[in-house]
Amino acid sequence: MIPDRQSVAQSMIEGALRAAADPSVTAVLRDWDWYAPGDTAQPLCPFLCVSMADDSPYGIGLGLYRVQVQVMINVVSSPSIRADFDRIRGSVRSVMESLRGLNAAGVLLSGALETACTQPAPINDSGDIVYTQIVTWTVWFQSAPPAQVVTDPDIYLVAYDPETGITYTTVQAADPRRITAWRQTPSGVMVCYAFGAWDDRASLAYSVPIPPLSTSIPPVVPATDTSN
Repeated sequence: MIPDRQSVAQSMIEGALRAAADPSVTAVLRDWDWYAPGDTAQPLCPFLCVSMADDSPYGIGLGLYRVQVQVMINVVSSPSIRADFDRIRGSVRSVMESLRGLNAAGVLLSGALETACTQPAPINDSGDIVYTQIVTWTVWFQSAPPAQVVTDPDIYLVAYDPETGITYTTVQAADPRRITAWRQTPSGVMVCYAFGAWDDRASLAYSVPIPPLSTSIPPVVPATDTSN
């Protein structure tokens, strides 16, 4: 089952494509709306089909996720097919580059990076020949983090060390700065702090927060008479 956060992210991407893809695009469908040769979706060409792999978190408990998104561009073969693909592909790329900052229902899209692009290939030879091209992006987004992670004020930088499994964050924009290290332990997330340069974060000496001093006055215990 697709998590709610991922469904929201996919819906925002689909909505952005519907709003700003090339005007010739007739529909934006999900992967489960895909069609077999000769099916009724064929006359919709040109149309887009958006599919999304399972998202994966990066960092520890920060509510940060990345996910692979594929956009299939479907065009009927014609003398102008090369120009049709160029125009529609260009509009899709522009939409994906503009995702940063879109937000809904507690999900914020952070950006997208194109990672692959196939050559157009025929996929349907029943009736009009349909060609498809698949462009793949890695999309980053944020969702509500677990309660143990405090993100107010907003995190300015975040880095994950896969060798140690530690996520480093800071809310300050200049060195020297307070740097937080989030380390997953069997009993939960351990939060430690250091002060120094961001580039030196892995070598800084981190310490756990000092418990607050008690301000209560201890009860007075009467002295015991030991004269007898």
